[in-house]
Amino acid sequence: MDNEQLKAEMEVERTLGWLFQDIHRLLSKDFESRIAGLGLTRAQWRVLVAIRRAEGPLTQTEIAEQTEIEKAPLGKTLDRLEQGGWIVRKSDPTDRRARLVSATAKIEKYLPQLAAAAKGLFARALQGVRQSEVKELIAQLQKLKHNLGGADE
Repeated sequence: MDNEQLKAEMEVERTLGWLFQDIHRLLSKDFESRIAGLGLTRAQWRVLVAIRRAEGPLTQTEIAEQTEIEKAPLGKTLDRLEQGGWIVRKSDPTDRRARLVSATAKIEKYLPQLAAAAKGLFARALQGVRQSEVKELIAQLQKLKHNLGGADE
């Protein structure tokens, strides 16, 4: 492979990575502005979504793995969520050291607002993109995720 080919391939990889990162950042920032009235941070929403998606309570370690938030800052985030009535923590009957975290019914009240914020965000992001292109994009991104070892969630 000559220098020009190598340079072109590296540029594509770098561009794809930067695009993923920039899109994620912009989506997160836009979504956060749409839900600002709820008084929760992006990290708090990430934690609530992870807990809500689970079929049962999660340990702090499981939440840390799913959200990629370190345990110490996650502990502070959980403290604030618990103080706000968003979550409850209970002792794990199978492990005295662990606590199980569950979302409270409070989140149910805000799900319509969250759904509307997400719908508005993606309507904006996908302006000018045909539905067939969106389906193809999702299919291709699922392939990338699979190739990287990510299970379908």
